Amino acid sequence: MISRRNYFAIAAIMLVVLFMFQFTNVTLEMWNDYERNENAVDVSSLTARSGVFTPEAKPLMGSARPCAAYIGGSGSPIEQMTASWATYTKRDFTSSTSLETFAPGQRIPELIVLDGANLRWNSGTCRILEDYAARGVDLVFASLPSASVVEKNQELQELLGIYEVRAQRAQMQGIHLYEGFLLGGEAIYQAIEQKDEERQDLELEMPWYILDAGTKAYMKGIPDGDERVEDYPAVIWRRSLGDAYVFAVNGSYMEDATGLGILSAMVSDTAGCTVYPVVNAQNLVLANYPCLASENGAVLDRYYSLSMRGLYRDVLWPDLTAIYHRGNLGLTCMMSVQFDYSDARHPDQGQFVYYMKLINELDAEPGLSAYSVSDTPVPERLEADFDFMRQAQLEYKFTSLYGGGMCEQDLSSALGWGDLASVRTVVFPYDGGSGVVGYHTEQVTRQMAVTDGFAHTYRSDLRMRSVETALAYASILVDTARAVYPESKNDTWDVLSQRLTADVPSSWDNFEVFDATSVSQCDGRIRDFLALDYAYRQDGDQLFIQHTGGESVWFLLRAPGRVIASVEGGSARQVEDGAYLIEAAGDSVEITLRPVISGQAERQK
Repeated sequence: MISRRNYFAIAAIMLVVLFMFQFTNVTLEMWNDYERNENAVDVSSLTARSGVFTPEAKPLMGSARPCAAYIGGSGSPIEQMTASWATYTKRDFTSSTSLETFAPGQRIPELIVLDGANLRWNSGTCRILEDYAARGVDLVFASLPSASVVEKNQELQELLGIYEVRAQRAQMQGIHLYEGFLLGGEAIYQAIEQKDEERQDLELEMPWYILDAGTKAYMKGIPDGDERVEDYPAVIWRRSLGDAYVFAVNGSYMEDATGLGILSAMVSDTAGCTVYPVVNAQNLVLANYPCLASENGAVLDRYYSLSMRGLYRDVLWPDLTAIYHRGNLGLTCMMSVQFDYSDARHPDQGQFVYYMKLINELDAEPGLSAYSVSDTPVPERLEADFDFMRQAQLEYKFTSLYGGGMCEQDLSSALGWGDLASVRTVVFPYDGGSGVVGYHTEQVTRQMAVTDGFAHTYRSDLRMRSVETALAYASILVDTARAVYPESKNDTWDVLSQRLTADVPSSWDNFEVFDATSVSQCDGRIRDFLALDYAYRQDGDQLFIQHTGGESVWFLLRAPGRVIASVEGGSARQVEDGAYLIEAAGDSVEITLRPVISGQAERQK
């Protein structure tokens, strides 16, 4: 029997708890300014493509601007990658289809990237390259001639630092990336367990080159046998040649965005200290999340026994937000008003407001996706979408657009639509190229995903490490349309979520120092990054950086064997041993370095 006194005490406590919960909900409702987009500004006021840095600008600090050269097949992926890297690192760039026609004049390049598979090889070719090396020019063999050519040309073997061609083709079991080259540490890409076999998409059949004494390997193949590690087939390595270095890549790793980080790592390894600008942005993009119309009911009922609304809210949202909270990634949800414009299903106004509030509570960004499963023309789809938003009395100014599945003509139609005049950036799936950030139009930037969240393979992991090394940038794309319009059991969320949750959070643990951003926040950093110029010089333990950027300027400092003692004009965060993220507070930064004390582990935040 409860006494009257205890009864009133329990009732009072219940009323207090109820009030607290209700007060919290009311407060969240009052403070949730989901109708306002702080990234929505006059796009014409932002830095445009015409404001991008060009190497014709007068160099800072009075030093000559470094130059990168490419020699090989015209328009090849390696040339495009080298040109992108030169743009990102503020270098001058020149190219030629052959060594014989290459005439740099007085502008001697800092390094020459060679498409070795597309050059003629003889003793004269090797002598020309040796002459460049004698002048202090580093050589990068972004691709190699066929193994048969290498085996027959002793001068070429000596140039590359190859001691023996053990086999023209050999099958490997995996690839070993050594620590200290790309950011992110050591990685062994070998499918030991059966579940890892589908992740193995690296080149495992390769020429077996054994390196000469004095060479340095950064990546090697793992053969099936009892060979000594020093006899493992070389994949990426270097040798010294006088005052220069010769780098070689045994495979196609320089033909896409992976080459950006490999080049940055090579240049960093040739000097005691290097500095270059970076974007510093980590993005998680949920494409086609949510869809506001409940479609594809029969298929979803067969696979999930749920409607599209139930699948998005009760199944996908908890998993996706769990990944967001576990990883250091900013969140952008690219909303689809509807997928099928030819059916009788219409979007739900209540769902629109619900998700806008939900996304805003996570401090995430709602973007727009124009993806469709019907053949309805883009103008008709956009007209229907924005008519719906006006009826919902929520005319939100979207600043980001997902361009996946859209042809160039459809994308141009979308960007020319009046209600999308506030769009400042477009996000694309990874297309195999090297231009991961840049401009799509004069006023609108483009951001490319680095990896697909449902297919984090060994190749995409290596690419992710490389792009982080070159740009401190990552964008992981999760296209939820695959789960709500499944074509087979493998497209259902039960399967997809296992791939996603197993790989995504852990893959970014090594890059937690870099900032989490939405894609519109990333857009501002991309514009500043592309527009700035910089220069640096080292005087003993002092490092001086100057730049022309605005408020958001970051640099990556790589100084193996050294730690930062002090920073003036900015701040520093340690990425890993010998690598620091520098944030500039003004137009110049002064850094004091000191050697690492032997046996002392240091970690700076």
